[in-house]
Amino acid sequence: MHKEPIDKLVFLDFFAGAGLVELGMGPEWQCAWANDIDPKKAEVYAANFDPALYHLGDVANISANHLPSGADMAWASFPCQDLSLAGWRRGMSAERSGTFWAFWRIMRDLHDLDSMPPMLVLENVTGLLYGPEFAGLCEALAGLGLRFGAVVIDAKHFVPQSRPRVFLVAVDDRVDTAPFENAQPESSPWLPKSVWSAYLALPPALRARWTWWSLPVPTETVPDVGTRIESRPTAVEWHGSEQTARLLEMMTEVNLARIEQARKDGGRQVGLLYKRTRNGAQRAEIRFDGVAGCLRTPSGVSSRQTVVVVENGTVRSRLLTPREAARLMGVEDSFVLPSSYNQAYKAMGDAVVVPAVGWLSINLLTPLALSLCHRPYAPVVYDVSDRQAHRSISQVRASHWNDARLALAASSEYPGANNSAPSSTR
Repeated sequence: MHKEPIDKLVFLDFFAGAGLVELGMGPEWQCAWANDIDPKKAEVYAANFDPALYHLGDVANISANHLPSGADMAWASFPCQDLSLAGWRRGMSAERSGTFWAFWRIMRDLHDLDSMPPMLVLENVTGLLYGPEFAGLCEALAGLGLRFGAVVIDAKHFVPQSRPRVFLVAVDDRVDTAPFENAQPESSPWLPKSVWSAYLALPPALRARWTWWSLPVPTETVPDVGTRIESRPTAVEWHGSEQTARLLEMMTEVNLARIEQARKDGGRQVGLLYKRTRNGAQRAEIRFDGVAGCLRTPSGVSSRQTVVVVENGTVRSRLLTPREAARLMGVEDSFVLPSSYNQAYKAMGDAVVVPAVGWLSINLLTPLALSLCHRPYAPVVYDVSDRQAHRSISQVRASHWNDARLALAASSEYPGANNSAPSSTR
């Protein structure tokens, strides 16, 4: 396959949510198919993109022949609740994050039809890198004839929000990736200790498939979080003085000192506050460094963020508005949000940061995808028996997860039980 300059690159968006990946990929790309199980997120997607592309339902019930052919990439931001440090960290075998195996089964079937996209991108919280689950994921990719590498991108390089996420980019192992590799990975800010530890924990056969992707560092200055805060919000109300006083009472001396320093600095100082449990007691922790903490969903273990404004010696507080949350995700104000606070906040809190995806797309995914369009590829350089062994093990893991999913569905506890009938596909 050879793409002409006027052709757009095509991708499939699994676990698409509100569609922010589509915003980030840029004009060179076109989404041909999107899927999610959440009907509320489907409504957000339909308000901003072509609803005909969106397939609402359990990914485990999708088969390879449901998908359009000729895609250049498949993107999967599979659920992170069981991997996040803010959640329970139950791992890749749990009912939410374990949906990776449903995605893998679809890619396996496409691979057997010689129709699998030559590039896969997996996005998740950095908890993905810890524990034996990461090696199992890499083994699953190896079983599809892919080589792979991970980068960790923190959104604070693009927006005033600290939100590190891991992006695992995998490509057909017959492709020469040398033009896109980092010759000095030790000095890359995108390759923190967690990536190196995950790499070193892999068995030799999987380390042989690892690629240290090259990605430049942005040089533009990120605006202060105060520039993203509405001066006259309409979606939320300011707390009363008693509620603000209770937040101050929940602060340690260190955090109260930050409030006092903001008073001394004068002007209008904007801080972001989280409620956290420390040593069995709920505490309010605040930061005035111009960066918001990582957005969480309303249903998560961590609380929603509170805006604290210190001005003329007075301290006021309120919840972060949905529009402010969208701005912290790099979303333009023209993006249509739900009228419901929780639905809008969840759509943003579960999403990707648009300019972070854009940076990855411009500097790696797009040029890499264009190089993948030129076939035939080089001969296979990896032992085919190794790939078959990786695939066999991964099929067993996928089957075990699917059996557990069906058992949960029978008891109406599986997240997809109310959206579609359970499937026994493996």
